Amino acid sequence: MGGDHGHEWSNSFWDCCSPSETCFEGFCCPCCLHGKTSSRLRDPALKNGKSMNGDCCIYLLTAYLGFHWVPLMFKRGELRERFGIQGSGCGDCASAYFCPCCSLMQHEKEVDDQSGRMQAPGGYQAPPGMTYHAQ
Repeated sequence: MGGDHGHEWSNSFWDCCSPSETCFEGFCCPCCLHGKTSSRLRDPALKNGKSMNGDCCIYLLTAYLGFHWVPLMFKRGELRERFGIQGSGCGDCASAYFCPCCSLMQHEKEVDDQSGRMQAPGGYQAPPGMTYHAQ
């Protein structure tokens, strides 16, 4: 799925008020939104995600210690690599540090958008199975 890193994020960094459920979750319980996004990334269809998991706990612990931006920075890099989004590690760090809520929401919305692309015609399709031809 990783690409040539040639396209932008599907949703603007500053478009964080819509949908309202994601906005509410990102603002009121950011660890749960981070956990859900991380869980969805482990699902091949990008659909199923549990909010309460190890990623949620890591986010909560790092937030308690004042380093909440660190797991966001790494998740942002993982998303860029997986979906071929242009950017840099410095940009990931700045986004996560200066506006963690916007980063969280952009991450979740990107995973949501990518899951829709996988279901659309022309999206991801499993390769055909191998066959044996006797000669």
